Amino acid sequence: MPYAYTEDATALYYEIAGRGTPIVFIHPPVMGHMVFKHQKRLAGDFQTILYDLRGHGLSSKGNTPLSIELLAKDVKCLLDELNIPKAVICGFSNGGTIAQEFALLYPERTEALILSGGYSRVDSLNLKSMLRFGMAMSKLNKVSILAKMQAKSHKYFKEDEADFYQYGKLADPQSVYEFCNAGISYNSTHSLYRLKMPVLLVYGSQEKSMHHYRIPFQQHASNVKVVYIKGASHEVPPRHFPEFNGVVHQFLQSQKQKLTPSAKIQNK
Repeated sequence: MPYAYTEDATALYYEIAGRGTPIVFIHPPVMGHMVFKHQKRLAGDFQTILYDLRGHGLSSKGNTPLSIELLAKDVKCLLDELNIPKAVICGFSNGGTIAQEFALLYPERTEALILSGGYSRVDSLNLKSMLRFGMAMSKLNKVSILAKMQAKSHKYFKEDEADFYQYGKLADPQSVYEFCNAGISYNSTHSLYRLKMPVLLVYGSQEKSMHHYRIPFQQHASNVKVVYIKGASHEVPPRHFPEFNGVVHQFLQSQKQKLTPSAKIQNK
């Protein structure tokens, strides 16, 4: 099985497929890279990179307490291992905090930033309660219950539920706790002006409590597109993958077309 190794020798399991612009997918707590199983379909046009955060799935736990900065540096180690100088970074839910931090730490290595259900800081009761529930269940060593709940709410096909559950229950409880806790305290709002790369924000039309999270990005980042997936709640990438994949594909193709004129000038 393929593994990339971090600076503290933590083994990160990854899967890579396709050719073209690389896209790194960063998952939220518990389900690991499996939550992006339907994003593998993008490998026909892009290079898809799915991996498990430390303490999740088939990755090792390591000995360093989790922080968003540490997890962002792990992404750099993964790209270094794969000899990829620049990639699109896509984060889902709490995974979006890692994606943002990577883009802020390594803008020269970030082609574009895509956040599904993303936020620069937790300031709503609904989101805070969701993360605190994850912390409480992890503290009680009940990750398998979290995995079962997520599997049911994130499935598209019937078989997704079994896949998500079996993979999710591999997550280390302490790692889940630390990841949720780090997400609650994360705040990139005052740094968003440094995001000069294209940013795509995707929200479900039904997750209205999350819609205000777009505002700081629109106010401070320089190139932001917001898309709402009709009829969707928070579980957009797995549960509404046809629409999500289509939006990602269209966004990246449009960015490529925008770059074409300058590329032609340089080639003359």
